[in-house]
Amino acid sequence: MDNRINVRVRIVIIKNEKLLTEYNKNQDMYFYVGGHVEYGETVGEACNREIAEECDGAKFTFKKILYIRDFILAEENEHSLELFILGDIDKDNELEHLLDQQHEDNSHWITWLDMNSLPKNLLPDKLTPMLLKDYKEGFTVEGKYIGLI
Repeated sequence: MDNRINVRVRIVIIKNEKLLTEYNKNQDMYFYVGGHVEYGETVGEACNREIAEECDGAKFTFKKILYIRDFILAEENEHSLELFILGDIDKDNELEHLLDQQHEDNSHWITWLDMNSLPKNLLPDKLTPMLLKDYKEGFTVEGKYIGLI
């Protein structure tokens, strides 16, 4: 049994009232761009690498850690700590429908979602109301522990 805890970064990029996400066609869901922090890598380095990998070499600017949450799937022996990182990138509309090369079936792509009408299938869905409230208040929150949602 593997008892290690993984660390993941989930990156929150908002430009022109739109949130950067990745869409999974096979499961009909949106999620925040990001991935695992590799051994020996800082959180900032992980954000830079993930954005470069998933957003066609885009450059990432770290702003702050917004939220910290536990992600546990006991039945799959997975326990991760997720850090939701607010930042910016140097690309915009050219990312729309950019395919994720890690999925050879072309089932994942980057898309921008309108902040005024975020879909219910943006995961984790319980984070959406908090994100919208904090967005409207200018993201004054930093490092808020949101637990297991």
